[in-house]
Amino acid sequence: MRSRLIATSTALLIIGTAGFLTGCGGAQSALDTADTAAGKTKFVSSCGGCHTLADAGTKGNVGPNLDDAFRASREQGFKETQFYGVVKRWIEVAPQAPLPGSYPQAMPQNLVTGSDAVNVAAYVATAAGTKPTSDVSALTPAVEGKAPAAGSGPATPADGGATAP
Repeated sequence: MRSRLIATSTALLIIGTAGFLTGCGGAQSALDTADTAAGKTKFVSSCGGCHTLADAGTKGNVGPNLDDAFRASREQGFKETQFYGVVKRWIEVAPQAPLPGSYPQAMPQNLVTGSDAVNVAAYVATAAGTKPTSDVSALTPAVEGKAPAAGSGPATPADGGATAP
């Protein structure tokens, strides 16, 4: 009985939070009223040293490439309100590195706050992943050649298969 109560309470909390962030005007209202031009300026000065974002012209490589991070979700139909919520929350609670100076480097929590955080989150939500291709260099395959025919064992140079680059 107690586990059913906990499960029901948890489900209601999740549904309520999701409704608040996406359906009750919270995220949409913020997107509608945010100053994305100011968000872009703040993003370039505070975030662009670490993040790549084509629209902002930034090429940071310490943090995730935001175009690549959001592109697939955008192509799948995720809404800008969802991107806004993720970015806004990440600004607030960015996980910290286990020890000072350890890798990976951590994004400072609350790097931007107040209206700056709203504007940056709205800007990223409207700009990230809108370009259809990545600026990330294509990786050279570790092995060149064709795959072996099914059931014929490993590909070797003798059968026209893989060769070391």
